[in-house]
Amino acid sequence: MYDKVCKKCGRRLSEYLETGYLGCPDCYFYFADEIELSLKSIQGRIGNKGKRPFSDPVDKELLSEYSKLLEERERAGIEGRFDDMARLSGEINELFRELKKRGLV
Repeated sequence: MYDKVCKKCGRRLSEYLETGYLGCPDCYFYFADEIELSLKSIQGRIGNKGKRPFSDPVDKELLSEYSKLLEERERAGIEGRFDDMARLSGEINELFRELKKRGLV
């Protein structure tokens, strides 16, 4: 079998397949097809579907408020303040819908 070699660092495709390590940034170019196949077999897809970073301070504040309300509701339940629990549940549900609309939950 033909063993591809990175023209910049000399790393062989067989070494990458054996260890999973590339030698330099140019290896990504030279072994692109093989890397793609490896990622597909490991992850089932190519690309990142990660969560959105907090670029908007409002998003961070909304998540903080949501967490605070959950804690307050739990405390109200422990203390037997069921009216407060019901009110907090309404606020939590409303905030959850907003977070969902923004793609944060």
